[in-house]
Amino acid sequence: MRNVAFSPEYAQQYEQQRQDLFRDENRRSKEEGCFANGYSLLCENYESVLGDEMRLAAKYSLFTPNHELILSYECLDNTHPLCEMVSHRDGHVYFIFRRDRFGFSIFNLHTLKEHRYYSDVAFETGSDFIWCGAEYYPDRNTIFVVGHMPDAPFEVYEFDFSDPMTCIAFVPDDALILTLPTTDFADEMEEFRDEYINWGEENIYGSALLPSFDDIAEWFAFVETLGSKKTAPTYYMPSTPFVAFRMGDGIPVGMIEIKHELNDYMSKHGGHISYSVRPSERRRGYGKRMLAMALPYAKLLGHSKVLVVCHTDNEPSRRTILADGGVYEQTYFSEMDNIYNENYWIRTTPAGTSEPGTAGIVS
Repeated sequence: MRNVAFSPEYAQQYEQQRQDLFRDENRRSKEEGCFANGYSLLCENYESVLGDEMRLAAKYSLFTPNHELILSYECLDNTHPLCEMVSHRDGHVYFIFRRDRFGFSIFNLHTLKEHRYYSDVAFETGSDFIWCGAEYYPDRNTIFVVGHMPDAPFEVYEFDFSDPMTCIAFVPDDALILTLPTTDFADEMEEFRDEYINWGEENIYGSALLPSFDDIAEWFAFVETLGSKKTAPTYYMPSTPFVAFRMGDGIPVGMIEIKHELNDYMSKHGGHISYSVRPSERRRGYGKRMLAMALPYAKLLGHSKVLVVCHTDNEPSRRTILADGGVYEQTYFSEMDNIYNENYWIRTTPAGTSEPGTAGIVS
C-alpha cells in the first residue's frame, strides 16, 4: 500500500471537503480533555451534509502541560475519533491520531515532526479505512491498528515502528492482516480446511469448528451467528474468528478466535483466544504475530487481559504465548481430554505503555 498523503490529488480532494465542512454556520460544540502525561486536547465539532452524507467533523488543538499549542489538525470524519499517546523505546513520546478523513498520523512530541499516511487503495477505491484503535508493543517495536472499511468487518494491520517517522509508507509483502471470514474467499477457506485434513489433523484451533462443516457455505452462516449471545448457538460461546492472510499473495496462513467472555469450561479448557497455523506455513513466526495482533481487538471487547491455554507437550505454542507476554498461572489435568493444560494470562495493553493512552474528552 503506497502512501498518498502528500499527493496533489489527495490534497485537492481534502481541500474541497475542508472548505465545505468548516464553515462558521456548521460549528456545533467545543470539548476538551487531558492525557495522563499532562498534554491536553481541544476539540471543536462541526456538522454538515457533504454530498448525500451527513458528516461529523472536528478541528483539534494539542497543548503541552504548560498550555502551549504544539499541533493543530482537522478530521473530516469524526465519527470514530482516534488518538493515542505512546512512549517509544527510543525515549520519545508519540501522538498517534487520525487527521483529514481517515488518514493516520504520528507526531513526535520531542522533535515536533509528523508522519502522515493514507493508503492509495483507500484513495483509489473510495472505501476509506476507518481506524478504530492502535496499540504499540515495545518488545516487538510494532503498532497494531484495528479498523474496518465502511459496513465491513473489523480488520487488524501490523506496522513496523522501528522508525516512527517513516514506518508506514509501505506495507511489506509478508505483512499479515486479520479479517473476519466472508464468502468472498470461500475457495481459499476450503483449501485451508482440506490441508489440515490431508495432514491428518482433525482439529483446527481458532477456526470456529471449521472441520465440522463439509459445506463451506454452512460454516460461513454459522460464523455470522457468533457475534452475540442472541444469535450464537447455545452450545457455543459468542466469539470473533479471524482469518490471517499474508498480504503479499493473499494466502490464509492461520486462524485465531477471540471469545467475548468465559464460562467455567472455557476458563479451563479453551481460554479467551485459540489459534492455529496451517501445516505448510508453520515455523515462520505467524502464530506469534497472529496472537499479538488479536490483543488490540480483545481490548476493544473490554478485556484488560486474556487467558490463553496450551497443552504441556506443545512447546511451540508455549514459546508463542511467552513471546507475546504470557504470564504462567497454573497447570491442571483435563479429564475430558486426558491431558495436562497450562494457563497463561496476557495483558491487552503492553507493559511499559501509559494506560489509558487516550484523552478523556469531556464537554
